[in-house]
Amino acid sequence: MDLDSLKAEIAAFHRDKKWIILPDAAAGATSIVEQLREWGAGSIMVVAAVEGVGDLPVADRFFYTRTRGDTVMQGIRAYLAAVEHPSDQLLSAVGRFDPGHEAMVLGGGFSRSGVLAGRPVYGARPAGWGRLEDKTIVDRLWDAADVRRAPSAVVPVGEAAGAAVSLASELGTVWVADNREGWHGGGEYARWVRTEADTEPAVTWFAQHADRVRVMPFLDGIPSSIHGFVTDDGVAVFLPVEMIILRNTERPEFIYAQAANFWNPPDGVRDEMRENARRVGTLLADRYGYLGGFGIDGVCTADGFLPTELNPRLSVGHGLQSRAADVPLGSIERMLVAGDISVGSADLEQTVVEAADSDRRGGMLLPMTASHDAGRTGILFGEGAATPTDPDGENDAVLEIGPAAMGSIIILRLDPERTPIGPSTAPRAVQAIDLARDLWNVEIPPVAPAPDVCAPPG
Repeated sequence: MDLDSLKAEIAAFHRDKKWIILPDAAAGATSIVEQLREWGAGSIMVVAAVEGVGDLPVADRFFYTRTRGDTVMQGIRAYLAAVEHPSDQLLSAVGRFDPGHEAMVLGGGFSRSGVLAGRPVYGARPAGWGRLEDKTIVDRLWDAADVRRAPSAVVPVGEAAGAAVSLASELGTVWVADNREGWHGGGEYARWVRTEADTEPAVTWFAQHADRVRVMPFLDGIPSSIHGFVTDDGVAVFLPVEMIILRNTERPEFIYAQAANFWNPPDGVRDEMRENARRVGTLLADRYGYLGGFGIDGVCTADGFLPTELNPRLSVGHGLQSRAADVPLGSIERMLVAGDISVGSADLEQTVVEAADSDRRGGMLLPMTASHDAGRTGILFGEGAATPTDPDGENDAVLEIGPAAMGSIIILRLDPERTPIGPSTAPRAVQAIDLARDLWNVEIPPVAPAPDVCAPPG
């Protein structure tokens, strides 16, 4: 693809316009603000919950909502409420930044609103696309797209225990809530039910948060995802990404810690995952007029890849691969939805896949509810444990801790030149967590990585 011409077109659109950026942590907006500066954008305001971990963007104005929650989802929802229903203080700050009402919001995160912080969201996605994220309806989509999946049952909460009896694998079942309380992610509304002792607390919890649940067998293997991007002429499909989902070794619980793409599935599984994404993307386009990024999460098992949920939005896996290709997918998506650009799917796919295959990226991002002071260390990984090093010296990774909307967050930044390609990255995440526990007294339970049993079906 003619990437230079595409970027010039995107830059011309953003040039001289005033923008409001809405990350939950201000440090998360640093790269997009740098990009806007490069494009010659006008004034930039950042509205965030907290400062976050890492360098802050060079913006013209900041506003912090200081919202937080007792869990990750509560933290996200508190921040979204603050920008969807802005306080007088926030509206006043925006008014001082943009007295002429010229500014637009660039990206709305997980919000489905077309107006945030009192200004219109550029390229806002239709609310109907967001409703596709309900985990209790996704199996109908897999079936319609002819995607192979595990058996499941969607039942009222009171009937989940009975459904689990016939669906359980050797490791039990996984239950996930409907969207009665809205969008949810990061495994917060999922429960791993292994035995009868796990059943009662699961039923009690879901009865407070959902009307119905989807029950599936626990799928053993590498949690992974495949990402695509629907343009106005087809579907671009990218490469598999490993999700860093660890297992609490003391109780049936998942620890979601983001993603990396150093892991390689077998060729047959990779082909299966990419074909799944192409079928699903085509269905989304034909049935819902969908445009932009989507991802399919699942597990790479001994019987191939089996999907578990759909993310009808851009996600971490898109970012890992698009940054390798230096392709501004977020800007492309917004301009596609707004009708201000056209991009060929085949060219986009080739550009991203070739770059992402040769430039692997990723690490760990682990939110915690407890507050911690900022900290930073380098890491050298060993056979069974990680060793702290000078963060500015030669090391395998850098580990940081700092404030976040729900309390604090740990970030592991792996050095691509010193991270092996092929094996799962999760064991390195486990070593990093063990080190963080020792260095900063963080209360994270003992965790273990999923086993790599991934093999083609049959």
